[in-house]
Amino acid sequence: MERNIVICTVGTSLFESNLKRINDLQEALKPENWKAIQEAYLGKKWQNLSRELIKVEASHRICGAEINTIYDLVFKKQRPLQKLYLLVSDTETGEETGKVLKTYFTEHPQFSFNEVEFYKVDKLQDQNPRDFKIYGLRNLVRKIGEIIQRVGGPNQVMIDATGGYKAQIAIAVLIGQVLNIPVSYKHERFSEIIDFPPLPVSFDYSIVGEYSDLLTYLENGSSTLTAEDLPLSRIDERLRVFLEEISVDNTILYALSPIGALFLLGYRLRYPRIPNLIPAGDLKKAPNFREDHYPIGFKEYVTKLWQDIPWIITTHSLPYNKQRSIKDISFYVKEIDGKQKLIGTYLDKNKFGARFELTITDPSLEGLVWAADYLNREYC
Repeated sequence: MERNIVICTVGTSLFESNLKRINDLQEALKPENWKAIQEAYLGKKWQNLSRELIKVEASHRICGAEINTIYDLVFKKQRPLQKLYLLVSDTETGEETGKVLKTYFTEHPQFSFNEVEFYKVDKLQDQNPRDFKIYGLRNLVRKIGEIIQRVGGPNQVMIDATGGYKAQIAIAVLIGQVLNIPVSYKHERFSEIIDFPPLPVSFDYSIVGEYSDLLTYLENGSSTLTAEDLPLSRIDERLRVFLEEISVDNTILYALSPIGALFLLGYRLRYPRIPNLIPAGDLKKAPNFREDHYPIGFKEYVTKLWQDIPWIITTHSLPYNKQRSIKDISFYVKEIDGKQKLIGTYLDKNKFGARFELTITDPSLEGLVWAADYLNREYC
């Protein structure tokens, strides 16, 4: 299948390095209409600026890295690109650059994109390094994932990682490796594009199930956990790379790292569904609750879950053990008596919790992991 969709990371060099300094260029390097370009830029007439840039050869350095590389992909690499998605920084200049590039690629007669859009990536800015590190790069991963899912998967997608912050470019290259998407990059001094083909690597996604509750919780918005909630001594070494450790007012907090967000994205794109999770049909058996005192709403929640989801065969409550560790409604996969089990937790308004086990139509590790991730996203 031809890859006809390109996701392009966008920097601000078109404005900051090129147009702001156009007057300082040697005369031989200035395009003929450089004064009209300068006038439109200084006057913030973005549509006029786009149309003046269209008059310049797209390979001209003044047009910037994004235009240069898209031109190379279409006319040198002969890529049949039809859709272009531009990811800009969470800054005024980033948004303005997005407007200029969208008009440029929409109206340029040499390009034939049937869709051009730009998206501002929340907190992808350099004014607050902590927000950039924790949330900005993670939001970049999330936005790329949203686009890939919307267009039908990674098979038709390629990434142009030339523009933007260096860390942004590095994350884009990693996304390509994890999702088997080719990535292109061009340094300003290079005469041609460098391709990063996907590597033949595989990943152990069992950790998604084992820590599904934790990873999904940290994935949501600005969620963090304290060192008290997640003692360093109890963190699985395999999990450390997915966590960002920060200090706020002398308190250690853990957040999901960009690599953690990428790991979850990679898993969900590789396993959008599990074919063996078929409806239980005649195997359906009502939930079983031990004679005991339960949290408010526990039986109702478990029963509704069983009723709503066709591939849950049955559920049963588990003995009380380490109740203080139950923080919320969540699901995870755990080995019990030598077998992998799908476990759910429930917490009521009085902070009283209980656990239950779910039996599903695909008891394989693959099925259990997918079910835990799905339930955490849809039923918590």
